[in-house]
Amino acid sequence: MGQIGTGEWRIHSQSLDAKDVVSNGNVLYAAFDAALLEYDAEYKELSTWDVTNGLSDIKLTSLGVHEGSGSVFIGYENGNIDQIQNGQAINIPGIKLATVIGSKRIHSIKSKGSYTYFATGLGIVKVDPVKHEIKDTYYPNASEEEIIEITFKGDSIYALTKTRMYKGNLNNPALADSSQWVLDTRLPIISDSQFEYKDIECWNDSLYYQKNYTSWGNDSVFVIRPGGNAQIIDLQNFGELISLQLNGNNLVMNGDGLQVIFNDDYSFNFFLQEYTPGSGVAVNAFVAFDDMFWYADARSGLMRRRQDGTFEQVLFKGPSRNTFFSMDWHEGVLAVVPGAVNGNSESYFRPGIMYFEDEEWSGINNGYENSLWKAVRTWDKTSVSINPKNTNQVALGGFSTTPLSLVDKENAIVTDTFSTFNAPFTRFINGSVFLSSLTYDDNGNLWVANAYSIQPLKMLSADGQWYSFNLGSVASNKQTKKLFYDYNGNLWLSVANTGLIGYNSGSSATSSSDDKTVLLNSGEFTGALPSNNVTAIAMDFDEELWIGTDSGFGILYNSENAFDASTGSYNIQRPKIDVNGEVDYILGSLSITDIEVDGGNRKWFGTANSGVILLSDDGLSIVKHYTMDNSPLVSNSILDIEIDHKTGEVFIVTDKGLMSYRGDATYEDAEYSDVKIFPNPARPDFDGLITIQGIRFNSDVKITDVAGNVVYRTTSNGGTATWDGKTTTGEKVASGVYLIWTASNINKGRFVGKVVVAN
Repeated sequence: MGQIGTGEWRIHSQSLDAKDVVSNGNVLYAAFDAALLEYDAEYKELSTWDVTNGLSDIKLTSLGVHEGSGSVFIGYENGNIDQIQNGQAINIPGIKLATVIGSKRIHSIKSKGSYTYFATGLGIVKVDPVKHEIKDTYYPNASEEEIIEITFKGDSIYALTKTRMYKGNLNNPALADSSQWVLDTRLPIISDSQFEYKDIECWNDSLYYQKNYTSWGNDSVFVIRPGGNAQIIDLQNFGELISLQLNGNNLVMNGDGLQVIFNDDYSFNFFLQEYTPGSGVAVNAFVAFDDMFWYADARSGLMRRRQDGTFEQVLFKGPSRNTFFSMDWHEGVLAVVPGAVNGNSESYFRPGIMYFEDEEWSGINNGYENSLWKAVRTWDKTSVSINPKNTNQVALGGFSTTPLSLVDKENAIVTDTFSTFNAPFTRFINGSVFLSSLTYDDNGNLWVANAYSIQPLKMLSADGQWYSFNLGSVASNKQTKKLFYDYNGNLWLSVANTGLIGYNSGSSATSSSDDKTVLLNSGEFTGALPSNNVTAIAMDFDEELWIGTDSGFGILYNSENAFDASTGSYNIQRPKIDVNGEVDYILGSLSITDIEVDGGNRKWFGTANSGVILLSDDGLSIVKHYTMDNSPLVSNSILDIEIDHKTGEVFIVTDKGLMSYRGDATYEDAEYSDVKIFPNPARPDFDGLITIQGIRFNSDVKITDVAGNVVYRTTSNGGTATWDGKTTTGEKVASGVYLIWTASNINKGRFVGKVVVAN
């Protein structure tokens, strides 16, 4: 996954939990949570499919192959179906769009004859791979239990639920009628909620069923041979059984800790316990392809066993997990924490931290793998900040008994942890401390918001000393929210149902003798906020404070003066817009979740359910509005936004994953030390934006031919300008070399580079 072009999207899908793997004979496909990995054996090439380049959805659950058409089918959590055929993705959304109550999950995909059958939450769905359409839907049980697996034997189709098995005749045209299915009494009905059936396969003319204990281990396999009833197979302490499957003439039992492949005479063909010493296995699915064994593993991603018996991890660039909550960016490093908070309750979500730097993902995958985290109770890491004085130090805050950790990024170790035993924290419930937010200041002091504390503002100085600050009764013992450090050295803390508190530390951050505070709320003369629930805070290049709430946003133009201002003179302003004679506030009463300022001083808004909105620098116009309907965005519920100000890439955490979009604004480079022009050359098949990056803020940019004729002119957004390869009248320029000139408000024009355009 290389850098994307300006105006392009990408999704950051985890690469260590492979859900399924199949082959259509020529190409291998492996399913991940939000991506499909493709391996072409002839060209030895890896590529990925996702919502930005063909797939219609995320949350992949299963794969299936129809040999007659060479198609590969993808099933999704929400019932959606994609068919990959001849290098194209065809969407079959019938199940997803069905107006039914309950799960639509695609549990399994199998083909027989001219059709492909899907075991789903609402029944069995029969699809025609040639016409790419649903032909029929079968409901084997009147109780509406989910069909979790199917198999075929002769003209019979067997449908497995968690508690029983049904049988139907494929030649029966009335299979959509549940009365045409019969309960197969050879398999005992499960009445104990601690157990459930999970898989079924037909092998050597016998039916094999997987029965799982809902806790770990104690799983079993039954076989029904011709003319007999179900008999249990001794698995000899197999452990956790994940799935059964067929591979050629072999029956495969995949598990957590073990995989066994049986020959058709029931002898062992292969026995797998680890890929490398101590690694273990957690095989979801398996396939033999290209003279190798391939494994979809729940912890190692896609693995392959070479002919010499060694194993190789087949990776695409992605994070270790597909859970994201909060981010911070500094000098080319994006830090992400995947924690979660359930209102005022802990979620006990344990993963640590991930980094994205130079197109590579790294981090600490599992907190308990780190020695310091092994010894303490830490989870729900929901806030992260990179120390600007020491970019190798990253602070993680959250909701747990040990809510604060300091991490050494380069060495991927935790250097310090803090609890009530070594920090002045106040406990909330169950002995846990809720740190709602944290941020470093320019001097390397770490400021922390401690919810439900008499002194909710804490500071860990750069020399390792703790200090606590009282913000008055308006913040005492209340739920703190966001904490923001502005360009003037002031802190802004939002308090639930109270408003926004500004804090000025005076002459010394460690002394409270000359501290100042100000409270902004929804009062007519005390801020005039749209709501007392402040959810987002940002400061732009003009030192204007942008404040988002659950009911719109406003701008505090005189934030530095607010601490000494008289009542009524520090109210926010709300930009208005006239649409067809109707005047209303920009963004109205949308619930804002985040505000970030890009290199062009424009504002990116995350919203609770309306996607991402980009406003002009003054907030008076909407530049772009991205939703699920007009972009690859996987959800309209936005949790956090961060911007890589070197590249312009906008990272967006949604409730369904992390996406990014490369915007057309970056921080300026006043020295023009690293001007980039890309793509260069711009080839005939390129229809995107030619980008000029690394120039002065808001430069006047001219594009000329070699004779000096101006073909295009624009103004940069911060340090980046773009050109669509057309003249000012909208016509494509002729093939040739074009020169790029810039001028800022303080410099004369200068030549910064050239680009070759081939049309």
